[in-house]
Amino acid sequence: MSQLEIVELKCSYGEHRVLNGINLTVKPGEIVSLIGGSGSGKSTLLRVIMGLTRPEGGAVRVQNNEVDYDSMSSVSEIREKVAIVFQQYNLFQNMSVLENVMVTPVKVQKRDRKVVLEEAMALLDKVGMRHKAEAYPASLSGGQQQRVAISRALALKPQILLLDEVTSALDPELVSEVLNTVRQLSREGITMILVSHEMRFVREVSHKVAMMDQGKIIEFGTPEEIFTAPRHQRTQDFMNRIAWH
Repeated sequence: MSQLEIVELKCSYGEHRVLNGINLTVKPGEIVSLIGGSGSGKSTLLRVIMGLTRPEGGAVRVQNNEVDYDSMSSVSEIREKVAIVFQQYNLFQNMSVLENVMVTPVKVQKRDRKVVLEEAMALLDKVGMRHKAEAYPASLSGGQQQRVAISRALALKPQILLLDEVTSALDPELVSEVLNTVRQLSREGITMILVSHEMRFVREVSHKVAMMDQGKIIEFGTPEEIFTAPRHQRTQDFMNRIAWH
């Protein structure tokens, strides 16, 4: 059974078609990476899945349940199952690290505060941020803030985690600490869809890689297939240009 199924998904910004018939199936525990040039539709796809951008056509199904993006209750349901981490951390500056992780489970999901507190501390411990539980975001490095953002997403207990260029806003020396956190999550069997320009990392952690171009997935396969023997000319050109920076 698929965890996520996307069928002929379409989306436009004004006259510009951004997603032009996306088809993608993600199995439970699978890590699928979206690669491609800027403007190919990678981040938009994640936004549409979350209901942050409305699709024009096609379908998104989570565990065979189709999302009705015209229904707020249906969108709320998918946000109970899917969480997203953006390249900008979007932490609440007036809340401590611990409060940032706890606020949605307590205020929105109405879960028991004591239980959420224990879970939040365990999550912060997992990403190496337990010692910063009482600190405020302004006192943290970018890499530390991103690790808190990942903990905050995991506190929702999502079935699927979406990661949208989570290292692109970081200084190079801070990238590794965030990637190490994602590596740890990958070993725990969390279903993930990630957008990243870190090609070595994509090749290392992904089960499948989708090459996107002009709003379509033009090639889909294992990292070995995509990185060492791409079939599509556009994928070959992309691989030659990135030069593994």
